[in-house]
Amino acid sequence: MRHQQGTDVFSCGDLYIGEYKWGRADGFGEYKWANGNSYAGQFKNGQKNGQGFWRKSGNEPSNTYQGSYKNDMKQGFGEFSWSTGSKYSGNYFEDQKRGFGKMYWADGSFYSGFWNNGVQSGIGLMVFNDGLMKAGFFRENIYISPL
Repeated sequence: MRHQQGTDVFSCGDLYIGEYKWGRADGFGEYKWANGNSYAGQFKNGQKNGQGFWRKSGNEPSNTYQGSYKNDMKQGFGEFSWSTGSKYSGNYFEDQKRGFGKMYWADGSFYSGFWNNGVQSGIGLMVFNDGLMKAGFFRENIYISPL
């Protein structure tokens, strides 16, 4: 049973280099999937836990996430950037945007407000690229009413 620094190459082509505890990834490590995606950060009991950086394979720029993980899912504060130039900065719960966050789209539009299950939900401010602003209540990405 591994209990220190080590390297594993899996039959699927994935690679892990990092710390182990009781035979599982635990502490700092780097995981590279066969498809080219990669993660560098904290592990606990074989899962992403703590701070980390994930990058999707492909040409630059690529999708990235930097932030907190719990039980292999985005949880807590993090920033997700898309290759298109859009970016979300805010809270996550079980891999979904939840709580307060800001979304910036490549066209210059942005939303600052509350999210639930990955969509705009609650009080927020949407500013469109033409300068039009809508402040109020949102439900499932739809502006419902002013404050």
